[in-house]
Amino acid sequence: MASNPQSNTSLTWTPSYKEDETKVGFLDLPRELRDLVYEFAFRIPGAILVYSRDPFAVRPVARAMNIRHGGDGPIEPQPLSTGQIPVALWRTCRQLRAESSPVFYGTNVLSFWALGNIDVGLANMCLVRHVVTEASPRGIFDKSLEHVSYCWKRRFWPEILRNSDAIMKQFPNLETLTFSLKPPRGEIWTPAFFAVANKTREQRIDLVATWMSQRCSWEDDRLRQILHLEMVPSPGLSRREYAGSRFIPEDDDVWDCTEFADAFEQMKSSIQLDASVDASIG
Repeated sequence: MASNPQSNTSLTWTPSYKEDETKVGFLDLPRELRDLVYEFAFRIPGAILVYSRDPFAVRPVARAMNIRHGGDGPIEPQPLSTGQIPVALWRTCRQLRAESSPVFYGTNVLSFWALGNIDVGLANMCLVRHVVTEASPRGIFDKSLEHVSYCWKRRFWPEILRNSDAIMKQFPNLETLTFSLKPPRGEIWTPAFFAVANKTREQRIDLVATWMSQRCSWEDDRLRQILHLEMVPSPGLSRREYAGSRFIPEDDDVWDCTEFADAFEQMKSSIQLDASVDASIG
């Protein structure tokens, strides 16, 4: 799907009028039914990567691909065709565009390549609620825990905070901001801070959540609420995606990368709990 950048104007709801008042049209349906249609038509599984083949052009043309995210979407990135997104519906009238745009921009997970060079329109930016982007490892894939600890605190985490601040300024109404980490060269890899023997999943998550809390400073409470970190699984299905299947892998030596995201969420929850306790004491 390709489209020219949209102008930075608000999406004003403007009622449409029929040429023939005796005929029943789509806009005569109750709003609840129209919303169900928009949900069916504009929801895309996985995430939508917005990019440009020439992001540094004077007027770069925005394109989109459907990518995998959260266990949904295609295994390999696929161009997002007009057959998947009913662009013609947007072009029908202003009322349809104003009603359906919050579904497309607000319910789908969006990802951007060269974000600062792609203009999706100020009004659309205000509708975006969920963004996922790739994080630079910045040395945290090293096998030395001491080196990883240094890189996390001095390089990786400060860069996460800087990038988060920039993204939140572009999309002021974000509800979730997810940074994804890819293992080096797609290898099956276990982070140094998870390399602990004779521990259960819950015990490993507890240990790593504590480790993270000592290396993650928070100056923005809203960021703490919306920020998520995840480890992209190696090619194939993760253990979580096998849930309920009798074909789940039996190799306990393969680390489940979902532990990384769970440890980060537990770390955030513990900080919130500590803050609540401090407030009640104060």
